[in-house]
Amino acid sequence: MTDTHIPSKNQCLEILKRHNTPPQIIQHCLCVTKIAEGFCQRISDIDTQLVIAGSMLHDIGRSVTHSIFHAVKGVAILENEGLNPRILSIVLKHIGTGITEEEANELGLPSQDYFPQTAEELIVSFSDNLVCGMQRCTFEETLGRFIEKFGSESHVVKGFYKQRELIEKMISHGKKI
Repeated sequence: MTDTHIPSKNQCLEILKRHNTPPQIIQHCLCVTKIAEGFCQRISDIDTQLVIAGSMLHDIGRSVTHSIFHAVKGVAILENEGLNPRILSIVLKHIGTGITEEEANELGLPSQDYFPQTAEELIVSFSDNLVCGMQRCTFEETLGRFIEKFGSESHVVKGFYKQRELIEKMISHGKKI
């Protein structure tokens, strides 16, 4: 495998299992992937294989920790798999609706911005937010959880609205914006 390798869904399942990812996390990843695939079908120039691989592998770090550090741990696990670096970026930036560099420093994460930058990163992050455990939930259900946890004026809530807006724009145009 080269560093441009984008694994298939089945290869991603093998990677998850090889790294002892708990079954409920694998089910969560499959649910996120299904939602993300639905978005990809409606956006013509999206890299669907990248989105599928990113969706499948986004929570591999939960095989080590269920804390906010799972994204960083996931990247560390996947660095040895010879995968396309864009997959690692999806894994790193899928947390919530993004984390500022200042918040990353406060949380003890490596100092950088953790906001999705590409359409593929955005789709995985938004799709992940639409899954509660192993089941799809509505935008309103997730929004309610975010408001309860972070407050209605938080950047998390504003970011969730922004993610939906960007995805809806891509769908309405049928292509990345």
